[in-house]
Amino acid sequence: MFMKSEDEIRGLIQACKHVNSELLESEEVEFKEFSNASSLHGSKELAEEVSALANKKGGVILVGIRDGGKIHDQQWANQLVGFELSDTIEIEQRIRGKIRPHIDLKAQYVEFEEKRYLAIHVPTRRDTLVSTSSGKTCIRDGRSSRPMAPEEIRLAVSGLVNYDWTAEVMDQIPDTALDSQAVDAAYNDYCARKRYAIDKRPTTSAFLEAIGATTNGGVTKSGLLFLGKPKDITKWLGSYEYRFTWRKSSGEILQNAVWDDNLWNTIQFIKERFNSCNSEIPLEYAGKTHLCKKLDSTAFHECFMNALVHRDYSIEGMVVVDYDFERMMVTNPGVFYGGVTAENITSHQPRHRNKALAKLLMNFQLVDRAGMGVKRMTFGSLAYGREFPSFKESFDTIEVSLSAKAIISEIFVKVQNSPDKFSLADLVIFNSLYRVGYMDVIELAKRISAHDGNAWETIKLSVKKHSELELCGTNKGIFVRFKPIWAAYFKAQNPLKISQTSSKHVKLFDYLHEFGEASNENITQILAHKNTTHTSAFLKKASYTIRKGNGPSAKWSLIGYI
Repeated sequence: MFMKSEDEIRGLIQACKHVNSELLESEEVEFKEFSNASSLHGSKELAEEVSALANKKGGVILVGIRDGGKIHDQQWANQLVGFELSDTIEIEQRIRGKIRPHIDLKAQYVEFEEKRYLAIHVPTRRDTLVSTSSGKTCIRDGRSSRPMAPEEIRLAVSGLVNYDWTAEVMDQIPDTALDSQAVDAAYNDYCARKRYAIDKRPTTSAFLEAIGATTNGGVTKSGLLFLGKPKDITKWLGSYEYRFTWRKSSGEILQNAVWDDNLWNTIQFIKERFNSCNSEIPLEYAGKTHLCKKLDSTAFHECFMNALVHRDYSIEGMVVVDYDFERMMVTNPGVFYGGVTAENITSHQPRHRNKALAKLLMNFQLVDRAGMGVKRMTFGSLAYGREFPSFKESFDTIEVSLSAKAIISEIFVKVQNSPDKFSLADLVIFNSLYRVGYMDVIELAKRISAHDGNAWETIKLSVKKHSELELCGTNKGIFVRFKPIWAAYFKAQNPLKISQTSSKHVKLFDYLHEFGEASNENITQILAHKNTTHTSAFLKKASYTIRKGNGPSAKWSLIGYI
C-alpha cells in the first residue's frame, strides 16, 4: 500500500526548493539523505524511523532531501540532492530484515527535475508494535522519532488488544467506491435469505447499515473490503489478491486464476472454481451405488471463509487455494492471533483480529456463529473418513490443509444416511476404530478432548447412541469396540476378545472416573462380589488401577484419568 501518491511526493520535493525541509516534516513525513545505497543499507537510524512511523499513523520516508540545517543563505534548492538508482526489492528486503515483525513496506523511485528520489512507504500496524531487530521500539513525536518509554509501550500494547482495523469508518471515501453490481447482488441475496416480501424490503442504505458495511452513512473498511470496487480497495486499503490453482500430482496445471476484487465477488468466483473441480463420483458399496462429491463443500466453504475473516489486512498479500487431488490447501497472510496456535485451534476460544468484518459476514450469514468454522471443517473431513485438517504457521502465513484422498465408503454411507445422528466426537470414534476394531478409551479421550471438554461422558453417549459400538473391559483397560456383527462391515482386522468380567471393568472405571477413588469395600458393593478377597484379586489384575495405602484405609484410583 502506497502511503502517498507520486503527485503528493513530487509536491513535497517541489516545496523543498523553497522551504527549509525540517519545516515540511510531520508525523507522516521524514526526509533522509544517504550518499549511496550502501550507506542506506548500513543505517540503523532508518530502521528506527520505520518503527516510529509504523507505530503511529504510517507514512513515507523520502530519501534524497538534505537536512535544512546544512543549507546556507537559504538556498533551499540545494536540499534536493537525489539518490542513486538501486534495486527496490533488495531495499525492501534489507529494511524488513531490520524490523520485527516484518511489515509490507514499499520502496518506490520518483523522478523530479532529472533527479531520482526514493520513497519508502511505511504502513501502520494496529495489531502489534513494530520494533527494530535490536529490540528498540520507536514512536513518531511531531517531526521527529524517538524510543518509546516502558510505560508508553505498556499502554500501547494494551490499546492494541481491542483495536479492530476493519471497524474504521472512512469518511473520505465516496459512495461511488462501492461496486453497484456487487451491492445489488448482495442486497438481493440478503433479502432472499431473510425472506422479505417485496414491499417489506429495506432500502439499500438500510441494508448496508444492517450488515455493517456503513456506519451512519460512512463506509467502513470492512464494507469496502466486502463490496468495494477493486481500484478503490487498492487505493484506500491496499493490494489484496487471490489465486486458485488446480494441478495434477505431476505438476501439470489444469486451472490457474489470479484476481483482485471485493470479498462478495471473490466468494462467488471461488465457488465456481471449487465446483468446477469437485466432480461427482459413484461410490460402490454393499451392492449399491452412492453418488458422492469428491470434496466436501461445507468444509471448503468454512476453510475459505476463515481465511478471509482471519487474514491480516494490515499487510498486503494473497489468499491462495491450491488443489492437487491429494489435498486442498488454503493459505492466507498473517499469523495466529489472540493466543490461538496450530496445536490448540480446535479447543481454544475463537479470537477475531477483524471483529467488524467477522460480524458483517455473520450478519450476512456467510459464516455461522464464532467458533464453528474449525469444527465444521473437521466434521466435513471426518464424514468422508479422512484425516483431520492440518493447521500450520509458516513464513507469516497460515496454511490449512484439507485431505482429498480416498473416501472410506463405510463411514461416508453411514453419515449420509443419518447425518443428524453423528456429532464430531462420533466421527472421531468411528474413524479411529475403522479397520482397527477397538481402541482404549484413554487414547480416544485424547482425540476427543480437543473438541469436547467432557470426553468420557461423550464417549458413553456415543456408545449409547450408535448400535454399532459398545464399551468393554479387560484387565488391561477399558475399550470402545465395534460389536462383533459390525466388525466385518468396518473391516476390523483383529476384534477385541473379552471375558465375562467385561461389564465389571466398565462399571469400575465409570465409578472411579466419577468419584476419583474408592475403598476395597466400596468396590465390592459396586461389583456385587461376595467378599473383599474376591475384589482384591480382581483389582490386582486390573492394570488400569492403582492402590494408595494399605489395609482397610487403602484406596483405589485410575492410572490414566481422562
